[in-house]
Amino acid sequence: MQAVTRLIFQLTFVFTFALNPLFANEVSWLPQGSFFPTRYLDPAACQQGISLFSYEVAGESQQLMYVPISLSLRQQFIRSELAGTRRWELGMEFSIFSQFSIVDAGEAYMGGLQNADYRISSIFHYQHNPHTLYRVSLFHQSSHLGDDYIIRNFIVSPTLRTQNYEQLDFTLLKRISGWNLYGTAGYNVSPNTVRKRLMLQCGGMWSHQLANHPGLAFLAGLDMKIYEHNVFIPNTRIAAGIEFARTTSTPVKLLLSYYQGHLPYSTLEYQKVRLMGLSLLFDIPAYIN
Repeated sequence: MQAVTRLIFQLTFVFTFALNPLFANEVSWLPQGSFFPTRYLDPAACQQGISLFSYEVAGESQQLMYVPISLSLRQQFIRSELAGTRRWELGMEFSIFSQFSIVDAGEAYMGGLQNADYRISSIFHYQHNPHTLYRVSLFHQSSHLGDDYIIRNFIVSPTLRTQNYEQLDFTLLKRISGWNLYGTAGYNVSPNTVRKRLMLQCGGMWSHQLANHPGLAFLAGLDMKIYEHNVFIPNTRIAAGIEFARTTSTPVKLLLSYYQGHLPYSTLEYQKVRLMGLSLLFDIPAYIN
């Protein structure tokens, strides 16, 4: 973990000096926010959020409640404004994705920490024009089952390390008539990995601001990921809801969402699940136009 963190910091500073010819007169150091929109339907997005889902596992009759919580930090190191509307920024993201499960133990309901995923990313964003944006990220992720889950399920042997890996992602995002449409290709670059290499992702986010209430907007969208590791079975999430305080630096999204596919977190990824419920999402620091 320390070696990967050191590598990400080194790459960040190498990119800074390599991109020196792209510097313009207007350069900001440690700017707030980001001009690249958060893909908020991606379960692994860098954002704050809490969800309450019903949790159904294929082949099992037990009904569960699933409560994923994400805590994130994002900091741009530098942002450069170029000619016209072109600009770029370089920074880092750090996220903790904790998942709690609540099960019916017969006489009472039992809840506890099921798992925690940790992700640290080096990110580069480039805006070619207001309608076309690019993102490159290199991240390290590690996954750890919670003590509550281990004790409850009498786990005494080592678990698979399929969620401990490094990945390089390339993303294209297009803005078209109220939609943010995106596609991502990712490749597992870990030299000694038990996880297969390829990941593909696509999705779209629609928003409609209310004319009489500029602080409110209707939202809808879809996100789909396929992994070579999961034999390219799609992980699909659809959602609709409303965004509050849209004109402030701290907007809040309330969504009704449905997810089907492999569990999006933890070494329990092999489970095929259906999740449905409410999500409360915060994008902090705020996205900037």
